[in-house]
Amino acid sequence: MHRKPGTTFSIKKRLILLLGCVAIGISGASYVLINSVVSQTVVATQDRLLSAAIASIVDNLYSEDGEVSLDLPYDTFSLLGAIGEDQVFYKISEKNTVITGYVDLPKIANPGNVLNPSFKQFQYRGKAIRLAAVNYPLIINGQTKVITILVAQTMNFQDITLQKISKNFIPIVIIFTLTLVLLALGAANLITNPLNEFATKVQRRGPNDLRKIIQVVPEEVIPLVEAFNDLLKKLRGTLRQTETFIAEAAHHIRTPLAVVKSESELALRKSRTPENREHLRQIIRSVDQTNRSATQLLDHAMVLYRAERPDKTGVMINNCMAGLLKQLAPAAALKDILIKVNDETTGEIFMEVDRNLFETAIRNLLDNAVKYSPVEKQICVNYSVTKHHYKIEIKNERIGVKSLNFRGLLKRFKRGSNAAEVPGSGLGLSIANEAIMALKGDLKIFQSRGNTICATVSLPFS
Repeated sequence: MHRKPGTTFSIKKRLILLLGCVAIGISGASYVLINSVVSQTVVATQDRLLSAAIASIVDNLYSEDGEVSLDLPYDTFSLLGAIGEDQVFYKISEKNTVITGYVDLPKIANPGNVLNPSFKQFQYRGKAIRLAAVNYPLIINGQTKVITILVAQTMNFQDITLQKISKNFIPIVIIFTLTLVLLALGAANLITNPLNEFATKVQRRGPNDLRKIIQVVPEEVIPLVEAFNDLLKKLRGTLRQTETFIAEAAHHIRTPLAVVKSESELALRKSRTPENREHLRQIIRSVDQTNRSATQLLDHAMVLYRAERPDKTGVMINNCMAGLLKQLAPAAALKDILIKVNDETTGEIFMEVDRNLFETAIRNLLDNAVKYSPVEKQICVNYSVTKHHYKIEIKNERIGVKSLNFRGLLKRFKRGSNAAEVPGSGLGLSIANEAIMALKGDLKIFQSRGNTICATVSLPFS
């Protein structure tokens, strides 16, 4: 059995093995105990039969003309022999004189009396026998003589009975063992299920979801959940420090950039040589790009912060989209780009979402479409609803679509190979994707027809 490095034997397998061994042990002990009880019961039954045979002999024992006389109870012997096809042996003696019976039948040192015979097992003529012995006082001519009566029976009856009981009991033991093993498996699953449910809940979380896990778990699992939540708390603290640093750094960068841009624009107005003017324009463009990057870093920090604790409010999606398109209209007008809206919904769509996350995601997608669309082209924005989702499609034309890696565009600071002439930081699509993921939605970017790129946003209603 191969295990991953750094792991030990499975807890579930340990429990199954332990409980399985306990089940087998209980079954084995039950079998031995019941077999012992049955064996003792069979022996006691045989002893009672031998006692009855001795009592029958005593009833037929008498004195006649000063001698011991006996009418053997053959019916009793026949009954004993018929049970399990056993052989019956007997010996009646007075002191060392054998009156009748098997002369070589073993003796018992201390025979009992009729009410309480002595019993013992022997090997006789190659067979195991159970022997009962009593001393019976018989008065002959006024004298009391002690008559020793021995009755023995082979143990076929006992062996056959034990074999039958064992044969019938073994399937019961097997079924009982299998039942206990299945119960052990169920118990192991019952014990490990809370851990599996906890692991599943953790796996389903997004990469930015560092909220405290609240789950009803058994007392034994509480330390694990508390330790994990403590780790999440530390991660949230570290992430918050990083986000705060990025936000403060972006603010500190934007302030001197504004000064540099103002001074550059002032110098541009005063400059008379073409070389200096071109140089100053390049500085202004670089400042604008750097300022844009700082703004997007702030947006990125905001998205990460709100992804952890989204502030869901009721939002009229259609009105919100109209506001975003109105904000984007001046930038589109500079490139003579027409924004065409196709609303397939009926009436206002009301959703519980974080408005800031939603607007940040859609604003970045629309801004991206305007930036990369050729002059005098068209951007199509379509709204539609399904049973469980609200969908937004943004389509725009772009040159060099075949050279784009659509999957890579969603990564941070990744840009298309033909984006060198367009100012940008490579954060826009990444911010949009992370914001939509925080809203439990999905963003897909693909080539639709020809040079048309389609960005599809799908948001769940609940």
